[in-house]
Amino acid sequence: MCRSLCRWLPVLFVVALIAWCYWVYTTDIALPMVQLKPGQVEPIGTHELGIAYLIAFNCLFGLGMISFVCAIFTDPGRIPEAWAVGSEDAAEAALYPQLQTLEKKHDGSRRVCRKSKPNMYKPDRAHFCKMLGRCVLKMDHFCPWLNNCIGFYNHKFFYLFIMYMASLTMFMLVTMTPTFVHDVTSMDEVMIDFTMEFRVTLTYLVLCLLCAGLVCFFGFHTYLLAFNYTTIEFLEKRGCNPPPDHKNRYDVGAWGNVTAVLGSNPLVWILPVRWTCEGDGLSFKLNPEWYPSAKGR
Repeated sequence: MCRSLCRWLPVLFVVALIAWCYWVYTTDIALPMVQLKPGQVEPIGTHELGIAYLIAFNCLFGLGMISFVCAIFTDPGRIPEAWAVGSEDAAEAALYPQLQTLEKKHDGSRRVCRKSKPNMYKPDRAHFCKMLGRCVLKMDHFCPWLNNCIGFYNHKFFYLFIMYMASLTMFMLVTMTPTFVHDVTSMDEVMIDFTMEFRVTLTYLVLCLLCAGLVCFFGFHTYLLAFNYTTIEFLEKRGCNPPPDHKNRYDVGAWGNVTAVLGSNPLVWILPVRWTCEGDGLSFKLNPEWYPSAKGR
């Protein structure tokens, strides 16, 4: 029980950090600009600019928070009961294409998760998550900041969350710079603890670190998305000595790779919905260079 509660501490930290940044930006950056008279120009900006900042900021914030909540509370995907070892469906796997797998053990037998109860045959790209205590479909990694494993059904929400957070921190840094510079150049004025200047300066410095980390993290996951890797598959490839020089077996081209996660309709790629996402997390389209007979699978 205690361990389960402790797993939510990183999530609460993220929520607190986001709430702090939201409070500082709205009360110390955007609202002071909005409260200026129309046409009035100050070092921090103008009335019209304040309204534009507030709208853009809340759009990015809202989409990011929806993605955050969806990534936390969406089940990443679990193996169906039909894949249980000893079940009639699993015993007759040859009759069910969806029960066949390409990834095998060294002896050529099907992968079995012995830690699951009951024992389950593993679909391709599925792995056991110690934190959830079960196998996850197309497992990418366990994210402590979300207290959830990233898998087939919440991968899009996770990707959009880091995309919106990276965009939001960059937007905040750019729009806070005039106020930050103004505060730094007026340090000779009397300033008591926890004044607006202190809050803005502290938040600006924190955002610099967050932005650098999020942009790099988003770039890494964009690379994985473009070549249809999960984090586990990428690390397994890097761990090979020498690294394989062939393409990823699941790499079906940039368009196919992106639509496999974000959906077939580009109009909803940036929305935290799975309306046009296809597949079941049990079988995947394959690179024809690996499996010429798998075209159209």
